[in-house]
Order: sequence, then C-alpha cells, then structure tokens
Amino acid sequence: MNGRNRSKTIIGTLFAGSALLAAGACAGAHTQSGTIKAEPARGVIPLPMSTPGGPQQEPGDMTSLEKAAAAATNSAEGSHVLSVQSENDGKIWEVQLAGPDGTERLLEVDASGKVVSEARSKDTGKYEKARVMGLVKDAKVTFKDALEKVSSSVSHGKITHMSLDKYNNDLLVWDVDVVSPDGTWQGLKIDAKSGTVTKND
Repeated sequence: MNGRNRSKTIIGTLFAGSALLAAGACAGAHTQSGTIKAEPARGVIPLPMSTPGGPQQEPGDMTSLEKAAAAATNSAEGSHVLSVQSENDGKIWEVQLAGPDGTERLLEVDASGKVVSEARSKDTGKYEKARVMGLVKDAKVTFKDALEKVSSSVSHGKITHMSLDKYNNDLLVWDVDVVSPDGTWQGLKIDAKSGTVTKND
C-alpha cells in the first residue's frame, strides 16, 4: 500500500470513530422546535443553571407583592395603596394608589420591585376623591398589615387581587383573592378597622 492510500485509510478510520462517538453522545436525543438536545450521559449529574444577579423573586408571591407596593408608593409621595392586581402570571403587579387629595393613579411594577410604567391618573371627580380619602382615613389596618394577616391565615398560595373598599353594611375591608398551588381559589376579607379575618365559603 502506497503512502497516499495509507493516509486515506487512516483518515477514514478516524472519521468513522468520530461519527460513532458523536452518535453515542446524542443517544436518546430528541428534537424540540427543530433543535437537537442530547440527554446527559449516564452517571453525570447536570449542574443547576445559575441566574445572573443572584436568586430571582418568584412571580406572584407575597414578598414580590410587598416590594411592588413599596416601589409604587415610593414613586408617589404621600400615596396609599388602594388595590393590587396580578398580571402576566404574577410577573407584573398593577397597583392603584390614592394620593393625598384622593386622586387615583395606576402604575405597573414587576416582581423585583421595579416600576415599569408611567403613573396614569384617573379623573374621578371631587365626590369620588372625597370617598377615596375617607377610605384611606378610616382604614386602621394598612396594606402591609393586611398582607401580614393573609400570610398568617393562608400558609400556601399567591395573591392575585387585593383591594380596599366598603361592602355589605358599609363594612370597610381589604378584599383578597388567593390561589393555592393546586389552583384552588380562596377569598378572604380583612376588616380594615379591627383586623378580623373572614374566609369566604
């Protein structure tokens, strides 16, 4: 065998060996959206993926809600939280604020506590402004107090809505919707004057 043929034989053998190694590495591979992903080799423990900037706040939990409310009120001096609404699976909180003169403002805050929208004022008129000022004045249980009441009353779950308003018999309450990990909805009402928690049936 001359030198040229010997070189071809060696190259062919190396190529075949590389192909076998590649096929073995991709054994059990599956496709998703046209991309091949190889399964980890047996006996190899995959390392957890780290997120830049440290652990992220889980969307929708009470800590992220507390951060969102604090960021919202800090952006508008003298304001108080009237309501919060979970949006985009808890990644965004829509926060409704009451200003010192009863003016209502809406803004959006993400789960990390960053305000992500400009505040939008609602032109509600002087009577509604007076009503809102009365709600804030009469509420002895603050938003943060109410959040702590929810946390102690519901061991697991995420708040999807929370608002301060008057309901039956002119009772001033924090009305709260909570969704448990299995998707079960639970409603709570927290008396904004006494702090008494009532669970809806």
